[in-house]
Amino acid sequence: MWIDRQDLPGIGTLHAFTTRAGQRVGVIRRRDGRHTLAIYRDDDPQAVHRAATFEPDEAHHIGDLLHATFTVEHIDASADGPCLARLQVPAASPAVGHDPTALKTPGVRVLAVIRDGALTGWPHPGALLSGGDTVVAAGTMDGITTLARLLDATEFGPADAKR
Repeated sequence: MWIDRQDLPGIGTLHAFTTRAGQRVGVIRRRDGRHTLAIYRDDDPQAVHRAATFEPDEAHHIGDLLHATFTVEHIDASADGPCLARLQVPAASPAVGHDPTALKTPGVRVLAVIRDGALTGWPHPGALLSGGDTVVAAGTMDGITTLARLLDATEFGPADAKR
């Protein structure tokens, strides 16, 4: 899935996407820590049909419920500053069965992998990623976004992973 990112001056950042079913959805990450979920009208993908705003703890719980592939928690409030991310490895990810150190992304360092609730620090020689693992990484927002795409898209091919 492609997620469009747009800065909203004075408000925060909009992350918008279209589901496979064709529904346009947006999430606004507000500067005050709140999040707004927007569902757009079918006949006008720029017009919001319904919206709900959540406090930071509510948004975190909703993210856990959805078991998002891409969950980012900012260490610094600046969009350009460092962030910490938990990125789920989908079962169909091309990264499954490959060494996590192959996930070389500029501006990002893989810190650990969580498997079955157990945290393991990386790099760990001989360990391979499995579907359902969660990669814990730190870096720039752009780097984290690139790493999330590598885990969830065909951009990360098996040849790249075997280096």
